[in-house]
Amino acid sequence: MQIESFDGQKEGEKIIAAWRAHTWIMSRAGFIFALIVVVGSIPWAIWNPSWGAKFLLFFLAIGGVYLILQIYLYLNTMYILTDERVLAINQSRILVRTINEVPLKNIQNVSHVRKGLFQMMMDYGTVQLQTAGSAVAVLIVNIPHPYLVQQKILARELGNK
Repeated sequence: MQIESFDGQKEGEKIIAAWRAHTWIMSRAGFIFALIVVVGSIPWAIWNPSWGAKFLLFFLAIGGVYLILQIYLYLNTMYILTDERVLAINQSRILVRTINEVPLKNIQNVSHVRKGLFQMMMDYGTVQLQTAGSAVAVLIVNIPHPYLVQQKILARELGNK
């Protein structure tokens, strides 16, 4: 993912890398959308009532709204590595955005975790940034190739000390 700038970028600060969650994360939203549509089509499929088509369209609309919301949350959650800091921008709800940042000079440890079969197979996981004052200062969640992200942050962090 390539971005040119972001809100709050300092004068002369260069973006080294930017990441979003692995696209596999969106499969859950697709599954839930399909489940909503299937539930909406059950009355039409079983009883074939006159209101069945309207019922299905209603559930398609609900599923569509849910899918659009999940895409919005996915696209507005990102992680940015600059030559000075690491930012985690998490859009957890439609009107809730949390931004954490850690200066590279304050990072004490960088680790990555991949849990479960899908994370191992699809090569995505979580990168944890730790500072002296906290157990985990920033979590970079569900990103592809967490080992490579860890190494990229470590290379920058070691260059700034």
